[in-house]
Amino acid sequence: MLAPAEFRLAFSQLTGAPGPFPWQEKLYVEWFAKGTIPSSCVLPTGLGKTNVIAVWLIALAHGAQLPRRLVYVVNRRTVVDQTTNEAEKLRENLNILGIPGLDSISISTLRGQFRDNREWSTDPSRPAIITGTVDMVGSRLLFSGYGVGFKAKPLHAAFLGQDALIVHDEAHLEPAFQKLIERIAEEQARCGDRLRLRVMELTATTRGAASGETFQLTDEEQNPPEFIPGPSPAEPSIYTVWRRLASAKKLVLSDVEDDKDAAKEMARKALAHKDKRAAVLIFARTIDAVMTIAGELEKTKRAVLLLTGTMRGKERDALMDKDDFRRFGKNGGEGDTVYLVCTSAGEVGIDISADHMVCDLSTWESMAQRFGRVNRYGLRADAHSDVVYPLAFEENHKLTLARRATLLLVQELKGDASPRALGRLRDRCAGAYSPEPLIPVATDILFDAWALTSI
Repeated sequence: MLAPAEFRLAFSQLTGAPGPFPWQEKLYVEWFAKGTIPSSCVLPTGLGKTNVIAVWLIALAHGAQLPRRLVYVVNRRTVVDQTTNEAEKLRENLNILGIPGLDSISISTLRGQFRDNREWSTDPSRPAIITGTVDMVGSRLLFSGYGVGFKAKPLHAAFLGQDALIVHDEAHLEPAFQKLIERIAEEQARCGDRLRLRVMELTATTRGAASGETFQLTDEEQNPPEFIPGPSPAEPSIYTVWRRLASAKKLVLSDVEDDKDAAKEMARKALAHKDKRAAVLIFARTIDAVMTIAGELEKTKRAVLLLTGTMRGKERDALMDKDDFRRFGKNGGEGDTVYLVCTSAGEVGIDISADHMVCDLSTWESMAQRFGRVNRYGLRADAHSDVVYPLAFEENHKLTLARRATLLLVQELKGDASPRALGRLRDRCAGAYSPEPLIPVATDILFDAWALTSI
């Protein structure tokens, strides 16, 4: 086990960052270095959750009794690609540093429209980082891997289900998959498997604590000072956390008669930013609303970009290569106002930070994701988030109760949509989440049936 100072140096060398956030050091010292894994990591967005991989690598390299394969799962193809890129950078730095035992780590990507390079499954003794979507990893765990030959299916199930740590990012979005992998781990524990599957959910807006202890930010990170001074050379990482937790996001609520009127009002709110030379993000719950808003904004002769779940992967990749889209990055540059109009496809899976946001009212997990895409790095003091909600909700709709509960929570924020303010409501938001789908119970009998290679 490395001393804290040694860990900080190793982390900087491996990631290229000035140093780890305090929570990353805590995860290493109090958990991974001891061979233990928290079942749930509840961390605000924008605080380096993906670097859980780097912490695992450092612990594994220095003798910690951890699974030799880390499987990073998320339900967005773009995040899978981004995580793969980060993993490849880590491997490149590992090769430069020449850390014994990790000079031949394999990296593989499991997602649709992407060929598996098979590095992870060629040699089970080799440490591996596997990034994949829920469907690709889930199907393999259940002996039904998409595009996997009959003879290879049990091998893939074994490599992912034994001596592996599944890190499920944005776990609140896929409750069925989270319950499945937890159930697999429970059954293996009951059977006394020595190298059983380990599971860790990674989320900013958890639906509820998983079985076992929940890992969170350190006490120092969770209680930033009311007045945050300029960056301190002595404590750059803690200052960064404080700045992002308390990032200014002035919340303004506006009502309309019903949901049918929301799109026009959202367009009006967005038009108020047309001369501010800003990057403005708009979220709408339906495609029709997106098109209505985009049509109004295009009259301004400002750039209007669309991001919806109906777009093909190639179209999304082309969108992210546009100069106007780069305005939503950390170093977005300057220019005339540009608008990005999204459905829920923009809530997760892309690393964007808008100057201002306009949205309709959705469920709590969706609203938290939206707020997290505004002034993400705490670099502005004037960021606005406009939320348009209906006075009359649609009766008998499956999301009506959750949206009503969400409205009460949003009103409790009293104009402050910073991550720190959202965190104060974490224990009271259970009724504001979208209803979970019907999730059949996975039993030992089903596991046996799925594992059969012949009748």
